Amino acid sequence: MDWNIIDEMRRMEEEMDRLFNTFFSQSPYQLGPGTALQEQGQEQGKNQEVGTRDPLVDVQETETNVIVTAEFPGIERDDIDVRVRDDRVEMKAQVKDEVREEKEGFMAYGRRYLGFYRVIPLPALVQSDAARTTYKNGVLEITLPKKEQLHASQDTAAD
Repeated sequence: MDWNIIDEMRRMEEEMDRLFNTFFSQSPYQLGPGTALQEQGQEQGKNQEVGTRDPLVDVQETETNVIVTAEFPGIERDDIDVRVRDDRVEMKAQVKDEVREEKEGFMAYGRRYLGFYRVIPLPALVQSDAARTTYKNGVLEITLPKKEQLHASQDTAAD
């Protein structure tokens, strides 16, 4: 089989087109703030606030607990707001920093905004008032004891 530079250039062009299309079709907030970001927040509805992104989350269910683990890189514990309901967990975090440095003949000004928001439906009803949290190295872990199953208590009452 002979190598043809024209075929190779077409293949490279198709690959570049695919990469650009994939890049620009990803979530608009990855490209920075602006109109696309606002549209993204409106499309997501109540599970997404404008200007924020979803933290990475893992939900595990054991016999007695539901454990929610969420990553908040660059966020301090005091900047995270967690609200636990019987059937869901709402997490919100934001940091706004402004830095101004002035030296002779030089001025630097910078801003940083980092925001996360997510509502996580839980696989079982939990005791929201008994939630325990730990936070270490940007990872929040919420341990939620499950509520007693109503049908299990009804079965024992019928016996």
